[in-house]
Amino acid sequence: MLSSFAISHSQEINRIGQLEGVYQGRVEEGYSFCCKTASGFEKILVFNEILSVVLEKYPLHIDKHVGEDFIISFTKDIIIEEKRSREVSTILRLQKLAPGQHLRK
Repeated sequence: MLSSFAISHSQEINRIGQLEGVYQGRVEEGYSFCCKTASGFEKILVFNEILSVVLEKYPLHIDKHVGEDFIISFTKDIIIEEKRSREVSTILRLQKLAPGQHLRK
């Protein structure tokens, strides 16, 4: 059975975001990171997908890098399937942080 889908882009959703996070491990929905919000609170974020070239460098699917700090570059897209839509976040790039290094804001 074939199902059609369309990707709807808006200017806000289609841009590349960047944040700092600690890899927590693989979860059912994707890859979990603990990130700090702008107000300084910690928040768990799950990214649904990750580019295969990123997985070649950092094999997150085997939980090898749990507890390590990364700068995460990602996009969010809205996928519309039949009568419902869902948000999909994709990691485009990971940069491992050295001890004491932080994302410049």
